[in-house]
Amino acid sequence: MNKKTKQAKKLANELILVSLVMVGLLLVWDATTRISGFNDRQRQLAMQSVKAAASELETYIQGYQRAVDIFAEENRFFLSNVELWPQDKTLYAELEEKIVRFFPDALSFTIADQHGETLLPGQEELVGPTCRDDLKEFAVSEDVHETYRHQSPSGKYPHFDLMTRWEGSSSADEIFFISIKTDRIEEVLQHANVLGHRLMLVRRNDPASVEIIPPDNRDVLPEDGRLGDKEMRRISATSPVVNTRWDVVVLPGNTLYSEAHRNILVRSILIFMGFVVVSAIMRMIPVS
Repeated sequence: MNKKTKQAKKLANELILVSLVMVGLLLVWDATTRISGFNDRQRQLAMQSVKAAASELETYIQGYQRAVDIFAEENRFFLSNVELWPQDKTLYAELEEKIVRFFPDALSFTIADQHGETLLPGQEELVGPTCRDDLKEFAVSEDVHETYRHQSPSGKYPHFDLMTRWEGSSSADEIFFISIKTDRIEEVLQHANVLGHRLMLVRRNDPASVEIIPPDNRDVLPEDGRLGDKEMRRISATSPVVNTRWDVVVLPGNTLYSEAHRNILVRSILIFMGFVVVSAIMRMIPVS
């Protein structure tokens, strides 16, 4: 090989090396940009999903509250009769039938006096201590009752409470109370899910406490059902639900980001390896 050929070979190798460095830098920039873009899109999707879920839940709860208000107003005379004769099983059965017809998601109901004391006997298994506390708090408060989740006395049925005032037989502001199952709320959260994300309701004053989560979303929770430090750091979006003690939060799936980032990096590495193979082949071509 003469001197001129050696110089040409050296120049070709240097050009190949420079090209590989440039390709490598471009692929690093492309991968970084794609990863950043993916992260931004996921954050936007997460924020849109929690806002949509929070808005739908607000509408659902407000609609139910209006229905409870209207029911108490339109059935004031009937409620007064039940108040006057609480031992009358026929009246109670008629009231129960009305409530089941108007509120298919109802778990339990009662009426209470202006102090929040229940007026219907034998409801210990239907209206538990937490519900009775809600009644007493509502009786002395002029603020809107903030909805939250709690269990029935049997521990089987999570629910939330809605209450309204009505004019009882003694012209006092008495209380009509109804507990609503949380099934519909789980459906709203499930439908608002974006692929790869898990929506749930947490207690605003205790964000680690998961109040309601659809069954399909529970794969992101630790075994004890509470969010640990690791999960709290992964929360990608939050939106409050008005007139409740809830925030809608979203946790990305356990492998959402890692899998996407790995796919982007593998793609870039494969492209770079392709250039390396082509460059190696080019180096094998003799320079005349």
